[in-house]
Amino acid sequence: MHEIKLPQLGQSVEEASIIKWCKQEGESVEQGETLFSIQTDKAEIECESTASGVLRKIIVPPDELVPVLTVVALVGTADEPMPDLRQYSGGASVVPTAQPAATAPMASVAPAPVQATATNASASDSPVSPRARRVASELGVDPTRIQGTGAGGRVMEADVVAYAGSVKATPMARRLAQREGVDIAAVEGSGPHGRVTKADVLKTAAGAVASMVPAALPPATGEVRRVPLSPMRKIIAQRMCESFFTAPHYFVTVEVDMTRARQFRGTLSYKASFNDLVMRAVVQAIQQFPQVNARWAGDAIEELGDVNLGVAVALPNGLIVPVVKRAQAMSLQELSKATRDMTEKAKTGKLTPDDYSGNTFTISNLGAFGVDQFTAIINQPDSAILAVGQIKDSVVVIDGGIQVRPIAKLTLSSDHRVIDGTVAAQFMGALKKTLESADF
Repeated sequence: MHEIKLPQLGQSVEEASIIKWCKQEGESVEQGETLFSIQTDKAEIECESTASGVLRKIIVPPDELVPVLTVVALVGTADEPMPDLRQYSGGASVVPTAQPAATAPMASVAPAPVQATATNASASDSPVSPRARRVASELGVDPTRIQGTGAGGRVMEADVVAYAGSVKATPMARRLAQREGVDIAAVEGSGPHGRVTKADVLKTAAGAVASMVPAALPPATGEVRRVPLSPMRKIIAQRMCESFFTAPHYFVTVEVDMTRARQFRGTLSYKASFNDLVMRAVVQAIQQFPQVNARWAGDAIEELGDVNLGVAVALPNGLIVPVVKRAQAMSLQELSKATRDMTEKAKTGKLTPDDYSGNTFTISNLGAFGVDQFTAIINQPDSAILAVGQIKDSVVVIDGGIQVRPIAKLTLSSDHRVIDGTVAAQFMGALKKTLESADF
């Protein structure tokens, strides 16, 4: 009998929870085939089976946090005797299933699916998997209204798809519902055969806004809604507190005229975002001021040879920072492609621990959300993080004349133990010069 263990995912990952089993007990599995998915403090990762055979026993159910290298399942032949399962109960609770007689063939015993122990909870109390939450947002439905079929009533991607598919709506209505944050399944359709139309969604959205404006303040109910912390949220809280209360932050802001950067981007034969241009400019500025690409080592300051750019990516349940390694060796086109690949892996839960470790400088861009300017908390062990706001047409005075130019505000948060104010100012000056001259 082969023991399947929760894999070692890097030095920074000590525990994780399984969010989905891709095989059920009694099913065949091949070595290298995806057996289960796990949620670490940073990402959702697919794990492969380390043996071929029959999945005889699932030891760790979904949503249970266990240490790495914990035995989570047993794979063997269909008729070999089962070991004493009590030896595995120390690190996780064993999923109860009926055991076949020693002489009975495995096929004659109906395997108990992992989700057989749950789904009695109401839909509103059911947990929602990250993938299901993302699909629900895309389809314009409220995942808390869905009855989940996963373990503990967990709402899975298939549940969301089935729920959304049962609703008759026009494509325009679905897109509008997603934009307005309206659960399309709760909209009463006025079209043929009850089909939800654009007008129905607008009417529901208007009613929701009106209901948010009470005629008088309601009496206080005293009700408190507790939201359990996910592993990702726990680690975000821990690391942000450690960073802000350990590193003395200070902030330097510059306004950048993006006219030439916009013109330069329009001449490219490949796809590159404004954020890619900022990243390229950051690499060039770091090469002029390597003190910014450094970290505090207690009794010394370590200046790093490689520029490993962390790119903050928002996820439904938190934030993750995939890292583009050795960015100084990349052209703008290579940097743009690497960033897109990393962002896509982050959004689809395909990142490995190596993909989100080793950062030396981080960039956080909230421009897509209409944010003009903000300050960011340093993503340690970095000593600096750049906050990028939106590019916005603004009235400026140039050579005594009034003009309208596309302006972006960039703010550098620095660790004063490592980076002096003068160095931060010079770095931001070099960054501004590169962007305004479009010298990439």
